Amino acid sequence: MSAPTTRAPGRPVGAALLSRRSLLATGGGLAAAMSLSSCSFFETSAVQEGGSGDGGAGPKGKEAPSLAARVEAGELPPVEERLPANPMVVQPLNQIGRYGGTWRSAMITQEDATWLTQSISYEPMVRWIPGYTGKPGTEEIIPNICESFEELDDGRVFQFTLRRGMRWSDGEPLTVEDFRFTFEDVLVHPVMHPTGVYALWTNPADENKPARFESEGDVIRYVFDDPKPGFLEELAANTRLVWPKHYMQQFHADYNPDIDQLVEQAGLNDWVQLWEAHTEVATDADVPTLDAWMLTSALGDGTHVTAVRNPYYWKVDPEGSQLPYIEDIRSELLQDIEVELLKIVNGEIDMQMRNFGTIRNLPVVADNQESGGYRMFTVTPQGVNAMVIGFNQTLQDEGKAAMYANKDFRVGLSHAINRQRIIDTVYAGQTKPWQCAPMETSPVYDEEFGTQFTEYSPEKANQALDAAGYTEKDGEGFRLRDGERVTVSVLVPSSFPDHIDAFELIKQDWAAVGVDTNVQTMAETLYWERVEANQAEAGTWTGGGFEVRATQGSNHYYLPSNPRGSSRFGHTWALWYRSNGAEGEEPPADVKRQLELFDQMRVTYDADEATALGKEIIAIAKDRFFYIGICTEANSYGIVRNDMEVNVPDEMSGINAFQPPGPTNPEQYFFTA
Repeated sequence: MSAPTTRAPGRPVGAALLSRRSLLATGGGLAAAMSLSSCSFFETSAVQEGGSGDGGAGPKGKEAPSLAARVEAGELPPVEERLPANPMVVQPLNQIGRYGGTWRSAMITQEDATWLTQSISYEPMVRWIPGYTGKPGTEEIIPNICESFEELDDGRVFQFTLRRGMRWSDGEPLTVEDFRFTFEDVLVHPVMHPTGVYALWTNPADENKPARFESEGDVIRYVFDDPKPGFLEELAANTRLVWPKHYMQQFHADYNPDIDQLVEQAGLNDWVQLWEAHTEVATDADVPTLDAWMLTSALGDGTHVTAVRNPYYWKVDPEGSQLPYIEDIRSELLQDIEVELLKIVNGEIDMQMRNFGTIRNLPVVADNQESGGYRMFTVTPQGVNAMVIGFNQTLQDEGKAAMYANKDFRVGLSHAINRQRIIDTVYAGQTKPWQCAPMETSPVYDEEFGTQFTEYSPEKANQALDAAGYTEKDGEGFRLRDGERVTVSVLVPSSFPDHIDAFELIKQDWAAVGVDTNVQTMAETLYWERVEANQAEAGTWTGGGFEVRATQGSNHYYLPSNPRGSSRFGHTWALWYRSNGAEGEEPPADVKRQLELFDQMRVTYDADEATALGKEIIAIAKDRFFYIGICTEANSYGIVRNDMEVNVPDEMSGINAFQPPGPTNPEQYFFTA
């Protein structure tokens, strides 16, 4: 029995295949998987739309052989007419590539569509450099869709010069009108945003007043009344700035008098839902794109999302050859990570990161590199902590709220945790004890914050819990509050198996100092329902970093800026902040000071001054000690087949704002054989 795998010409297939049954027998990746001579029952065939690719045999030429054939047949204009006057030149990481091949990857259900956004659709107006470090300011931002950009009037005006002659994937010109339509008729359109326009597009001093759009020739501007720090940084984080008006206007009530008929045909409630149905990631294969590859089958069309090279793509290599090198894309929709893991070790995925890259799966992925025909690359941590525990200080149960608000109580629980045991048992010794605090690479790094109360000391734990006032104990040694056993109820999302494993150990540690624990594991949907309804006493999550260039709801690990994320420790405080005091509960004076500093930091254009404000916020967060952190995040990893690895970096940032692997220029990835 065999499962044929159609490859680009000349690309070797791994000789050894691993069956799913054999993989699962190892404990789902807890032990090293064996390489077996068996068959795989998953068939992966290449996408052939737009040409199969000839592997780039002979001189590379100025365009892919599949496109040259279409030019010869009269289906496309010559490549010189398809490129802009000044195409963007992409310097390959290691060497100039060759044309051809199908990039096979996977998504874990349709909810994993972010993989497509980050891998094949990272084309913002301005972009991060491949060597991104997250340094505040714009030193690591370069032009992308635009030919050049300027910050004018001390950060009040952002001016972009467009690339003359640039085209959408259907051949229609990219115009200034596309940008005006997107901004005025979409991004700040009041009907599309009934609860308010996203703060990125509004004036810092008046978030009810949108910025202005201006244009002159090939130049467009976004004009604010006051300096808008962080505007370019957020654009670089893949914020969409343009839709093709010529196609999208059919889904807009201001442009299509027959919109109600389309809404009815789609079975939707209104035209805004119709618009959203066509603008969600990879849901409409007919939407013209500026991406390197254009969809040929969308999410929902089948078991794969497929895309083929964009004949009007506007980037070239240093020899002037049109990118991308790879012919087409095939991303398979899978239902669980174990199947993805199986495909990786069987050599059926070419380049992939996300989902599978855990410590639990590391032995399997590492030990099958040779048989699977791939190498691994490092993805640095996304956040600052693998697991944080937030205690709700604004519960309706005033007694419990007071207990969780008692810093001595939280300090005692922190000292009671044997972090090294968790690190060795759950995280394979790959991390270090750390609180929910910024790391060394952050401009607001504070080592004392990260290390405070991390010492494992039952003696210090007992002293702090006694100081908190819980000195009485029952017959089993558990502390009492109002005659009842002190019990911490913790919500743990089922999507974090490491948190579930860690709490088996934490429960023992806390019991040893007289605190009982009730762990409730649940799906994320239910988890968030409980948290956002202010019904959660405590909850776990991973810890995020601190952004000096902060958007309105960011940094919620350090102050109650977001009614969702901050709800694990200060739900009603966050409601008060977001509603300008109309809802929720006024926070304590020092927390109010944090929020004032946060608002000031968000409108401070000078990066050094903003950083100084951020350090003040962090100092209060350190003293407040909202979260108990366990340890730093371990590096994650991705894999790339040996015949595709030349221009894939050995390491890339895992920070969400970087959108990995997008800024590493997937359009210059190529197959060597």
